[in-house]
Amino acid sequence: MTDSQTDTYLKAGAKSQLLLYRINHGNRAWVLLLALFLQIVLLPLDASFPILSLLLQLGIIFSAIFMVADTKQHLLIGMGFGLPSSLILIFTTRQEYGTLTWIAFTLILFLYLHVIRLMLIRVFKAKKVTLNTIALALCTYVLLGTLWTLFYIPLVAMDHDAFVFNEASAGIPIMDSLHYFSFVTLTTLGYGDIVPVAPMARSLAIMEALTGVLFLAVLISRLVGSYSSDRREENSD
Repeated sequence: MTDSQTDTYLKAGAKSQLLLYRINHGNRAWVLLLALFLQIVLLPLDASFPILSLLLQLGIIFSAIFMVADTKQHLLIGMGFGLPSSLILIFTTRQEYGTLTWIAFTLILFLYLHVIRLMLIRVFKAKKVTLNTIALALCTYVLLGTLWTLFYIPLVAMDHDAFVFNEASAGIPIMDSLHYFSFVTLTTLGYGDIVPVAPMARSLAIMEALTGVLFLAVLISRLVGSYSSDRREENSD
């Protein structure tokens, strides 16, 4: 569905649609970005307050569903992935990782991929660089870091020696450590306190680092290109 078709769809059914449909993508992106940053800021409290981790995950899931509420189809797909995974996480919050938990993680993975795809489409279709465009770009980048965590978790579950953790990581929930490792890898910072040693772990780390570098390179060129085009149009006027 093109932007013009989406706008027509929104206007035609404005009276019968939910308020969510009429909130622009940029504002929804700021909500999701806030949820993602809260998870990062409050990460140190997870060990002391396990319920906090669940609440943060639910906050991101529902913010992601909110993010795709531009058309009924996108919203239904988002709810199809997000609502079952949320219910599973709630009912298994005090249990060890089992079949239901892996199903929830898989559903969340597809939800994030769905959201990232829609946000990237909006960024690259934007004719002008606005705050909304910047919000979508930032949100996509941060969500990528959270997405890659979901690739590392099952790897560690299958092979406990896939990563080597230093002594400072003792007592920290494994999901928090992998979340930290994901963002350190995405930004190619690489402190070296968590080291991938298994072949699959190394391959995933390489792919995430490449994703982070290429995303920034392509995104910056896209935004700079749009900005330069806007400046030329203003000067010609």
